[in-house]
Amino acid sequence: MPDFFAFSKVLPLLVYPLPLVLLVLVVLSFVMRPAVVRWIVRLLAVGLWVLATPWCANKLSTWWEVPRVDRAQLPAVSDAAIVLGGMSDPKVSTPEHLELGRAAERLTEAAALWREGRVKAVVVTSGSGELLKPQAEAPGLAAWLRAQGVPASSLVVESASRNTRENATLTLPLVEAKGYKTLVLITSAVHMKRAQAIFRKAGYASGGRTLVAWPVDTQRNAVEFPFNAVPDADSLATTQTVLREALGYWVYSVVGYL
Repeated sequence: MPDFFAFSKVLPLLVYPLPLVLLVLVVLSFVMRPAVVRWIVRLLAVGLWVLATPWCANKLSTWWEVPRVDRAQLPAVSDAAIVLGGMSDPKVSTPEHLELGRAAERLTEAAALWREGRVKAVVVTSGSGELLKPQAEAPGLAAWLRAQGVPASSLVVESASRNTRENATLTLPLVEAKGYKTLVLITSAVHMKRAQAIFRKAGYASGGRTLVAWPVDTQRNAVEFPFNAVPDADSLATTQTVLREALGYWVYSVVGYL
């Protein structure tokens, strides 16, 4: 009798929407006319298949991410951790429940560093990047941190920024006003390369200040063959995130933000 556990893991791979649709497209391409249309459809289907595999997502993440480091590489104590938003959805969150997403480790690591005494304060910077009905994210993040024991006196909140550059430029006056000199920048590993360059350009590594990167929330995976050759929506989202970050880095560089 077939092993049910193995069967339950393999069968869904054959009926997931993404691989199923791509396979159907390839099959249908054999009856398409003219020949050039057949080959265009096949190439698009194969290309999307590869981009959506855990193998491709892992390769791209490994290429772009700033690697995570051991806690021993952090200063014993820093004045503040700067936490970049983008890990919750304020529109569906409630006062009793913060709807956290994949990047929640940005917030949980900030709380952990404060509890360990590695940072004296936490700076939360996040307005809204939404074009329609924007709602600031930072107040909800700060409320969560207070619920975890971080006192209001140890919190600084910036809730007007709309992108990473504004995170840096709008937070700097608050950091200067508090007199913080040693800073730990917390964001996702895939976002850290751009974020660190922006914050350094904005002045966080000058004027007697030091900025240490603390990348979290890696997008890498350990899926092995043959499962890493089957496309899935999460891997496609990771691929899109990495490519967006690489493009964003290039654009920010062109306009002089880095």
